[in-house]
Amino acid sequence: MKKINRLLILSTIIILSTFHAHSQVLVDDTEAIVDKLRLNKSINGIEDVSYSSIVGDPYIFKDFHQGKITLTNGETYQLNLRYDIYGNQIHIKERDQIFAIIHPEKVASIIIDTLRFIYCNYRRSPVEETSGEDSYFILKTDGKCKLLIKKNIRIQDAELPKLYQDAKPAKFIHTGDTYYLKPENKPAVRINNKKDLLSILADKKDEIASFIISNKLGVKEVDDLVKIVSFYNHQ
Repeated sequence: MKKINRLLILSTIIILSTFHAHSQVLVDDTEAIVDKLRLNKSINGIEDVSYSSIVGDPYIFKDFHQGKITLTNGETYQLNLRYDIYGNQIHIKERDQIFAIIHPEKVASIIIDTLRFIYCNYRRSPVEETSGEDSYFILKTDGKCKLLIKKNIRIQDAELPKLYQDAKPAKFIHTGDTYYLKPENKPAVRINNKKDLLSILADKKDEIASFIISNKLGVKEVDDLVKIVSFYNHQ
């Protein structure tokens, strides 16, 4: 692993762009920047959403944790990181500034604390023909088929004051995780039920079905899915 000063990383492999501005501010040594990462200054939220006006927070870890970014070219960097679920962004903190990666396709994997993240294309069901969306996922099980966890969050609208009730501000509501399988070189697909799972693992459908029945497993609990995917990967 390369041991390199964080400031050197920010000055040699990134383009800095203010969050609401259209023009880019280039830092020194931009010849090497374009081929690697761009970071977007993103301190107060995304688009027109100001996090300061919303109760709660949209992060897995509110505070930044020491983490590691591995680029697709194999280079690795140690940085202070966090994951913004609502904005679907990885944030990097350097001194008093916070940046967000806006070219995640150039990143192979990210580790924050004990969690490993990957960024990939996904479908909401096996029958969905298009897969035009991308997201960060937590990599739960690696192998020829990956088990991925997608964190979910929503904003509950603010409420106006009522009789005997004060106004209530908007707040973040963390909702249930959703689970995806990602076969090699294919988009991740959401697992909504047993039928979905067996259609994705169709090359070992009979073996997987028997394994699920004999071990009394389901597809709603992540621990059960870990067992199923691990079994499949070792077939």
